[in-house]
Amino acid sequence: MGKYKSLMKKVILVIGFVMCLLLVQAQTRRQMGGVYCAYPFTEVETGKTLSIEKYEDEDNLVLEGYTPFYISHYGRHGSRWMPHDDRYTWVNRHFEDVSNLTPLGKKVRKILWRVWDNAQGNGGKLSKLGALQHRGIANRMYQRFPHIFATGNRVTARSSVVDRCAKSMLAFTDELHHLQPSLKMDVKTDSADMTWIAYTSPEEKALENRTKVTPKVSTDRFMHLLFKDISKIDDPMKLMGEMQAITSSIQDVGLNFKSYPKDIEEQLNALFTDEEFRAFYEANNKRMTICNGEDLYNEQIPMRSAVSLWHHIRDDADRALASGKPSADLRFGHDTNLYRLLTLLGAGYERVSEETGMFESSCDRYDYNRMDVVVPMATNLQMIFYKKNVPDEAHPEKNIVVRLLYNEVNEVQIKGMEDVFYGSDVPFYDKNYFSWEEFKQYMESRIDKAEHVRQLHALNTMVGTAQANTKTAGMFGKGSEEHGQTLPAVLVPNGQNFWTPQTQDTEKKCIAPYYYKDTELQGFRNSHWIVGGCTQDYGSFTVATLGGKLRLQPEERATPFSHVDEISHPHYYAINLRKEHLKTELTALSHTAILRVTPQEDQYVHIVINPNSDEGEGYIEIDTLNHRVYGYNPVHRIYQGWGEAAGFSGHFILEYPEGLVDFGVFSKENKEGKGLEAKGVRIGAWLTFKGQAEKSMELRTASSFTGKENALSNLEKEVDNLASSFDEMRERAIDAWCDRFHTIDVQSKDTAKVNQFYGAFYRASFLPRQMSDVNGDYPPFAHGETKQENPSLVTLHSSLPKAYGDFSMWDIYRAELPLYNIITPTLSGDMMQSLVNMYKEGGWMPIFPCWNSYTAAMIGDHAGVALADAYVKGIRGFDAQTAYQGMRKNAFLSPKSFEEYKDGMGRRALKSYLKYGFIPMEDSVKEAFHQNEQTSRTLEYAFDDFAVAQMAKLLADSLEYQKNKGKLLSLDKKMLLADYEQLMRRSENWRYVINPKTGWADGRHQNRKWENNLDLVHRKSYITEGATCHYTWYVPQNVEGLFQVINNSGQNVITRLDRMFDEGLYWHGNEPCHQIAYLYNKAGASWKTQQRIHHILNTEYNDTPGGLSGNDDAGQMSAWYMFSAIGFYPVCPATPYYYIGTPSFDKVTFNLENGRKFEIVAEGVDDENFYIQQVDLNGKSGYYLSHDDLLKGGKLSFRMGNTPKY
Repeated sequence: MGKYKSLMKKVILVIGFVMCLLLVQAQTRRQMGGVYCAYPFTEVETGKTLSIEKYEDEDNLVLEGYTPFYISHYGRHGSRWMPHDDRYTWVNRHFEDVSNLTPLGKKVRKILWRVWDNAQGNGGKLSKLGALQHRGIANRMYQRFPHIFATGNRVTARSSVVDRCAKSMLAFTDELHHLQPSLKMDVKTDSADMTWIAYTSPEEKALENRTKVTPKVSTDRFMHLLFKDISKIDDPMKLMGEMQAITSSIQDVGLNFKSYPKDIEEQLNALFTDEEFRAFYEANNKRMTICNGEDLYNEQIPMRSAVSLWHHIRDDADRALASGKPSADLRFGHDTNLYRLLTLLGAGYERVSEETGMFESSCDRYDYNRMDVVVPMATNLQMIFYKKNVPDEAHPEKNIVVRLLYNEVNEVQIKGMEDVFYGSDVPFYDKNYFSWEEFKQYMESRIDKAEHVRQLHALNTMVGTAQANTKTAGMFGKGSEEHGQTLPAVLVPNGQNFWTPQTQDTEKKCIAPYYYKDTELQGFRNSHWIVGGCTQDYGSFTVATLGGKLRLQPEERATPFSHVDEISHPHYYAINLRKEHLKTELTALSHTAILRVTPQEDQYVHIVINPNSDEGEGYIEIDTLNHRVYGYNPVHRIYQGWGEAAGFSGHFILEYPEGLVDFGVFSKENKEGKGLEAKGVRIGAWLTFKGQAEKSMELRTASSFTGKENALSNLEKEVDNLASSFDEMRERAIDAWCDRFHTIDVQSKDTAKVNQFYGAFYRASFLPRQMSDVNGDYPPFAHGETKQENPSLVTLHSSLPKAYGDFSMWDIYRAELPLYNIITPTLSGDMMQSLVNMYKEGGWMPIFPCWNSYTAAMIGDHAGVALADAYVKGIRGFDAQTAYQGMRKNAFLSPKSFEEYKDGMGRRALKSYLKYGFIPMEDSVKEAFHQNEQTSRTLEYAFDDFAVAQMAKLLADSLEYQKNKGKLLSLDKKMLLADYEQLMRRSENWRYVINPKTGWADGRHQNRKWENNLDLVHRKSYITEGATCHYTWYVPQNVEGLFQVINNSGQNVITRLDRMFDEGLYWHGNEPCHQIAYLYNKAGASWKTQQRIHHILNTEYNDTPGGLSGNDDAGQMSAWYMFSAIGFYPVCPATPYYYIGTPSFDKVTFNLENGRKFEIVAEGVDDENFYIQQVDLNGKSGYYLSHDDLLKGGKLSFRMGNTPKY
């Protein structure tokens, strides 16, 4: 029988779709009652209990080697009247004016009064049928699992306080008591249980309030049947809907009439056409699904609302299983609560056909979302727990298994749990037994994801798009430095493209594509803006969606918009363009995006595409045969080689749907041509469609930095093969963000603080960006032809290393890249290998590798720091020996030719640095964007030397081991140790630019005389983007040595640190200050670090568009917030240690790539209790944290208070 059943299931799966269609066609009016549909195993006209024997066989409830032990049950109340009497009376009031009734209307009036006579005083109460339904379920449960209901066993029952639920529980338990009087029954209805048994969260209530679904039907025919003057009916749609509900509810209350009122049921049904009745059914289904089911647009709110119910079910089960005696827990509530629980479970099921008794596959989402299938009256979920007769010591997870039955006979299938218990060598039907331990783990992962989906929708993407409004705004910054320069972009973490609404038309330096203050929208840009800085976009394209009149150039097509009409999330952007009568939505993956355009009225819809080439070198063409637009936008360098071609372009593909009615190209000179291609200045293409109201069209796009063919390949791989529709792509984007966010789970009673944290996480996930295509091809660094990977190695889910670019290195080596070293070490390895490849392709390790070119945009040589930090922290996914060769070359050599040096290769002013030990004022560092800045360069080079030294030492230590392993070595241990010694001496060069008399950073001349500057707050030519008071503290490699110099100058170091904060010298808006607050730890005043960090978190960041105190600088500002809110910070990259700050969250969990977890728990933390009273690592007292501590997993525990201690 088992083999036959297995075979039949497989056959039915093949024809499942056809069965779905037949099922839809065969639906009865009673089934289309939706939530009023009566339970299928109690006959509505007689109350007779129907047999379920035809659905069972010898395999159905028996699992070889196991015994049923425990039942966990949740049931909806049984059939009832409509929830409130006033719903009946509201309908009847429309029939009080007999003069306005048609003859049929008068008949219906009498029918409605008969219904009211039955319903009066019974609104929402359990009907006779409802009680019989639960007695029948109880009887069958007892007959099927007599062992669980044996004499003396425990049965606990709880219900919602709503009367129909309590009465359903009493009917159920009374039947059990009748069958087995010796059961130990604990039956109770308690308002305290409403926090889980019938809980509706505030966000769920808000979802219900804002969800309005109007049936797609005209009310005219129906109203004219009943009323002479339909203009007297205030709300025809509501009236028609309520009459449909009354009609549907007859099946639930018919037994409460003297005899079943089939005449009433038939006459009311006859008022509706099938199309009308189905329209209300579908609308009710849709609203019910949005509010309670698995729907892309409900932000998984229903899942989160069911968490407390699940936790109660889980904990009750664990207690029952531990008790050692069979038992059952019964719960009685409402359809919405059960539906949300099923959604949280990720449940689908094999439905039993009422006609054949055979199992049939559930029909995709449609079947899940049919109310008559999901939540008919008395619907129930039974979790049957089985204990292994002989415990399996080798596989203890198999000792307890659970099988889920829905409405007694439908086997629940759990997404992602297909083979967790058995395997491929057992019959198909046995795979719906789940290991309880693994099931619980699965559920926790579902809950985690639901929380991350909440965070994804709650975070504010607009932070940093407006002028800073933080405490120190305006004190030190100039111009765009006082602006976050971020984007409300749609992307996946570290993807190639950032899709952003565009309010500014240019790729010029320091002009972001979007500013919050702007009031007109020009389109949607496929951007490569180096987010958060004063840089420029490159290789970008813009797509505009217009209604009515065609307008081509950005300033002409700019259309008014309001932030009220924007929805902006990391994975999704939507805007209602009122003047255009259009809604445009956008979602994206790394190389592709889909725009969905929905006209709000019948009109012409125009799509305008333009490459944003300020140099006028772009190209665009329309391919009407393949329904495709293609273009490219050549990239040009800035800083070094300003305006020169960078050697690659942004290539862009847009595929459009059927229905094109007009098209053309344009340029600055030819404003509306009819051609198929255009080159030159301010060019673009336009497409016109005849739009229909509320009928959406989808535009599929892809891009590449290597060419047209790879743009098409990216489109095929990411869209055709992965996400062919808008909603599918949106789901994949959600998954990508949830995966990133799940690397760090934060918990706090302060939800706003959690939202702000994940907003920072979003901004810290833009850069570095992926430069390679799906097939692995990428533009080589600085010059040459496209680097092509072996196509035979490339698959749809290729594991080939990806190429990354746009390392805003002066910024992100401090905190953002160290963050990646913790949460995504494999990604970090790819990024570090990308730097190594740049060295191999260009000949020098890059200083500030952006626009895929050498630049000397900022000071320092921090690629070496990034590489050393990765290596010190155990990242091995890159060629460390070649990396060191590049690092060493930068540290010891200068380019032989002036042209190479001018082009951005090598350290600026290295010759002076090596000659004097510092860069004197006389060397103006002409071949750099940031000229002069000699003192700041010296301080940064000293730290860079320290970092390279750490790499040399580690490599030297590893060479003997590698030699013993027989590996071919490219480095010499003696050389490495000599480098280490020399570079460590050079790491003390900071002493040459900290004036021993003043203890402040100072300018110095070739003759070693000091500037003796005492102006601490104004900018000096020898300091980068700040004042001497800021750069004084930049000696992370030897904080103790710096403190000694300061103390010897006559001022206590703690006093001087206090001056930074108390006298307003501290500027959080730029990176050189970022480590200062942590330095109190080294001065013996850790409590002041806690105080200052808490203050900075609360005054220099907020969750508004102006909530960043300066440029986000590729995510560094946000990464600082993340580390500091968590409770520690990498003050000195290239060392494996972190400085403790002050934790902001109740709990933080790092879900590490190695499978371990590292938890940070802060007992009692809040805005008042930010001082650390006690700190333990894995139960041992200590105030330091190493990277190795993190990787091993474990627990860092804080006890917090409101007074200083450490």
